[in-house]
Amino acid sequence: MQNIIPSSDLRNRYPEVSRMCKETGKPVFITVNGRGDTVLLDNEAYQKQQMDLELLLGFLRGMDDIKHGRVGDYDEMMDKIRKQFGFTK
Repeated sequence: MQNIIPSSDLRNRYPEVSRMCKETGKPVFITVNGRGDTVLLDNEAYQKQQMDLELLLGFLRGMDDIKHGRVGDYDEMMDKIRKQFGFTK
């Protein structure tokens, strides 16, 4: 179930709304005049969401590289990376 509150509740009951975000890890949707306006999300939940998104985007880019033949030999690539960062086998 979505948490939807009017902007006046955010203004008048911020500590309670903040606690709701932290306890549930779910976003709170803020309305103004009955219409969706803003989404409030706990910082930890936001950071996790961003990390998940980055992981998914990296996976999709990798799949696109495979699809378009932008791949190379694993050992050669690892050697190149090791040289670039000054690591040796």
